[in-house]
Amino acid sequence: MKYFSLFAATVALLVASCTQQPPTVTPGKEAILRSKNWRINGGTITVKKPNGKDTSLQYLSYIDSCYSDNYLKFDSMHYGGVYTGAAKCNAADPEYFNFTWRLNANGQYIDLYDGFNMIFAVSQYIEPYHFDTLSMSPFELDTLVGRLDTIPGFIKQFIVLDTIRELKFSRYKIPGYDLYGAEISDLTEVSFKLRFSFKTTRLDSTGWRAGAPENMSPAVVNDTADYELIFGSF
Repeated sequence: MKYFSLFAATVALLVASCTQQPPTVTPGKEAILRSKNWRINGGTITVKKPNGKDTSLQYLSYIDSCYSDNYLKFDSMHYGGVYTGAAKCNAADPEYFNFTWRLNANGQYIDLYDGFNMIFAVSQYIEPYHFDTLSMSPFELDTLVGRLDTIPGFIKQFIVLDTIRELKFSRYKIPGYDLYGAEISDLTEVSFKLRFSFKTTRLDSTGWRAGAPENMSPAVVNDTADYELIFGSF
């Protein structure tokens, strides 16, 4: 009886071990990056306006259309490529540009360097005069200022157009550069986020440089642009 019980217990353990599902193996972060092609699907650039306050711009609005289908491919041995896609900006562009990469701090940060060139930036500029004389309904002149003419007793009226400063942003491509310590988060097999900053310049119109165009022109000061880009796989 003792031997039968031992045999029955052994059979039960064997049956149980055969019916158990194998453990799920979660792929590492490097393996996920290598397994897909990655394209920028959205994101923001945060810069400071001339008054010193932050403003967030939609990143995709500042990418030339011929770059919209570019994508990243993380190859083995920490090499990678920025592939130009079907819509080439220049017919002479190669199929891809090489760069190198590595994950740091248990996959919390990533370095992209030795030719990485997938980032656009924005530059600020001000149109000093914006005439709004015809923006009113019914149409009216903005301001009438009376002045004495050379003829005694005669007053001549001059039209003074109201003016404002109009801030505009224009895009430009950043050449290949080294991006160290970019924060990579929310990494799955379908998407991830990339956050980083780099030094830039901006306009400053605070103090005596604020207000009407006849005041001092805005100064160009050093600042930082903050990026949060969303990559999707395909």
